[in-house]
Amino acid sequence: MKRHTVGKRFRKIKGLRKSDPNAIIPEPPKQLQDYIEILTSKGVYINKVKYAIFQTKNGLKYPGLIASEKILSNETLVQVPRDLLLTTRHAFESPLKQMFLDHPQFFSNQFQSSWEDHQLMAFILYEYQRGPESEWHLLISNLPRDIDYLVFWSQEEQDLLDDEQLIKLARKQYQEFLLEYETLKFITDKYPQLFKPDIVTLENAKWVYTHLVTRCFGKYLAYVTMVPFCELFNHECTDVFYDFEYNADNPHKSEESEQTQVKELKEDEELSVTSSEGSYNSEDEISDSEYITDTYEQFKEFSFDDFSEQSTQKFYEEFSKTFDIKQQENEEEEEFNKRIKELQDQQIKMRKDFNIKLNLQREVFLLSRDCKTYIFQNIDYGDNYSIFFIGQMFAKLDKSIQEYINGGKAYFMAREDVKRIQLTCNTYRNNLYAFQKDIMKKPIYQTSYFQQKRSKNQNQPQETVDSILSQPLDPECEYYKQVWEKDKFDKFVMKASSKDQFEQGAQVYFCYGRLSNRMMLMRYGMSLEYNKYDHVHLRIEYLKYLQSNEAIWLVHKYQLSKYKRFKLKHTTFPLDFIVFCKSIYWTFNVHSLDSFFKIQDLKLERKALQLALEILIEEISKFSDKLEENEKLLYDKTLGYHEYFAVIYRLERQRIYHHNINLIKICIVVIDRMLDGIPFDQATEKTQFDFDYCETNRIILKKYFEQMRYALYLPK
Repeated sequence: MKRHTVGKRFRKIKGLRKSDPNAIIPEPPKQLQDYIEILTSKGVYINKVKYAIFQTKNGLKYPGLIASEKILSNETLVQVPRDLLLTTRHAFESPLKQMFLDHPQFFSNQFQSSWEDHQLMAFILYEYQRGPESEWHLLISNLPRDIDYLVFWSQEEQDLLDDEQLIKLARKQYQEFLLEYETLKFITDKYPQLFKPDIVTLENAKWVYTHLVTRCFGKYLAYVTMVPFCELFNHECTDVFYDFEYNADNPHKSEESEQTQVKELKEDEELSVTSSEGSYNSEDEISDSEYITDTYEQFKEFSFDDFSEQSTQKFYEEFSKTFDIKQQENEEEEEFNKRIKELQDQQIKMRKDFNIKLNLQREVFLLSRDCKTYIFQNIDYGDNYSIFFIGQMFAKLDKSIQEYINGGKAYFMAREDVKRIQLTCNTYRNNLYAFQKDIMKKPIYQTSYFQQKRSKNQNQPQETVDSILSQPLDPECEYYKQVWEKDKFDKFVMKASSKDQFEQGAQVYFCYGRLSNRMMLMRYGMSLEYNKYDHVHLRIEYLKYLQSNEAIWLVHKYQLSKYKRFKLKHTTFPLDFIVFCKSIYWTFNVHSLDSFFKIQDLKLERKALQLALEILIEEISKFSDKLEENEKLLYDKTLGYHEYFAVIYRLERQRIYHHNINLIKICIVVIDRMLDGIPFDQATEKTQFDFDYCETNRIILKKYFEQMRYALYLPK
C-alpha cells in the first residue's frame, strides 16, 4: 500500500538510502588507513561500508561512509570487540588515578554531573602527549581538529541562527566550558610529572571536549565510551542503530541478543514514520524560563480578617449609640426600668445576630478558601491553559462572597455556588489529566510543575575554580566505585534495522537519536533539512490575553513564567496550542466544560483556530529573510559550514511555521464548510491549502477531524 507519511515524503525529497551520484570514494588518508588496518587486525569487522567524501548543496565537502554494495535489513555493518572501546574506566584506572582521588570535587559523580567528561578530557590529553607510545594513539590522532559545535561558534555566526534563546544557551554553555577548562588546568598544573606545560591548553581542551560531546556513546553503555571507526557515521533520520553481541559462552547472553535474520525488503516494506525500532529517544531539554517578578496593584485579595475587623468596629460604633438613653420627663421609674430592660434585650439580640451573621460569612469564606486550596493542590497554575480557567473560578468565588456579604445573595445560595465551583474544578482536573495522558501523551505531575520550577534557585551564585575545589569533603564518604565493572557484552555492533536498507553508493547514516535541529546544533554543530524530528519552540506572552484581574494577580503572586511554550512539528497538529487559544475565549456558564479540551462548539473552535493563525503569521513575520531566500542561500558557494547550517536552521523553522499555518487554514475551511451545512465527509475533502500533500495532511489531522465529526452529533 502506498504511504503518505511525513517521514516517507522527507526521505524521498532527500534521497535517503539511495545512491548519491556526487559521492567520491578516495583513498583514505594514510593515518586513517593505518588505523583501519590495525583495527581489522585486532578483530574489528567492517562490512559493506567505505570511507567517502560527500558534499552539501553548495559544494562543501565532508567525510562519511558509503555503501560499497547493497546493504540489506538486519545486516551488521561494523563489529568492534569490547576491549577496543575507550571508556571512563580506562581513564580512572590509568596513571591519573591519584589525581582523580585527590580532587573528587571535579572528577566524582558525587559532585559533578559531567564527571565522566572531566576524567576523559584529562585522560585523552594525557594519552595525546604520549604520542605513538599510547595504545590509544591512532584513535586520538584520527580525531579531526576542524570540527566543532554551536558552543564554539563565533558570536557573529551564532547570530545568524536568528534564535535569541538558543544563542543565549550556547553562550551560557561556553562559559561553563571555560570554567571546566580553567579547573582542569588548575589541577593538572599541580602534576608536572604527568602533564607537559603545552598540553592542557585552551585549543587542545576545545578539541577534546568537542569530540566528547559529539562523538561519544553512552546511554546504553556502562560508561561514556569512544568507539573506534564508528565516529565516521553521520546522522540522519534512518534507523541504523548500535547494539551488543554476546559470545556463546557469555553468561549474560539472552534470546533477545540473538542475531536477527538478514533479509531484503520489498518496496512497500520501507520503514514508516511511526516506527521507533533502533531509534533512541533524546529529549530536547532547552529551557528559557523567564518569570514575572513585579507586583500587580490593580487587584487586592479579599481578606476576611480585615473585613471582620471593619465590620466589628462599625457594629460597635452603631451599638454604642443605643446606650444613649435617658429618663423622660414625668416618666415613671418602673416604666423607665422596663424600657432599659427592653433595650438590653435588644442589644443582646443585636450582638447575637451580628455574631451569627459574621460566623456564617466566615463559614462561606472558609469554604471558598478551601476551594481555592483544592484548586492550588490539584491544578497546575503554570501549565499552558489552566490559568485562564482558574482566573474565572477565582473571580466567580470572589463575586459570590461579595454578593452574599452585601446582602445580594442568600447564605444557602452562596454555599451552593462554592460547592458547584469545586465540582467544576474537579471535572476540569479530570478532563485536563485525560487530555494530557490520552491526547498529548505527557506524564501527569502529582506536584504542580510550576512549583517544581519555582523551587529551584533562580539566582545561584556564579561558580569559580575555587568554589568548586573548596567544597568540603567527608572523610568517611566513598567518592568513587571500589570496582569498575566491564560492560557485559563481547562486541559492539552497528546494524541496519529490520526495515532499513541502502542502495550501493548511498551514504550510510547512523541515527544519533530523535533530535531537533536545535539539539543537533548544541551537540553536533549541524542541522538537517527536512528533519522529521525537528520542531519550533513557540513562546507566547500570554498576559495580554488574560481578562480577569484574579488571573493576572495569580500570575504575579506566584511569579509564573512570562511565556506559554508550545512545540510546532512536521508530524503532528498542535492541539495544545489550539486549546490554549480556545482557553482565551472559553467562558464559564456560557460554554460547556467539555468544550475546553474537546471540540463541542464549532464557533468557539473556529475563534481559537483564527487566533492561532494570527499568532503564527505574526511569528513568521519576525524572520529577517523569507523562506524562498533561505532556500536559494543553500546553493551559495561563499557560505562556510557554520553559515550553511545556520541557513538550514532558519529555513526549517520557517517550513514548520508554514506547514502549521496551512494545517490551521485547512481546519478553518473544514469548519466553515460544516457550519454551512456541508456533510462531514465532503467538508473534509481537499482544500486549496493542501497543495500536493492532502493525504499526508489527513493523516496528521485525523484525530482532530474525528473530534469535529463527533461535535456534529451533540445536542445543540
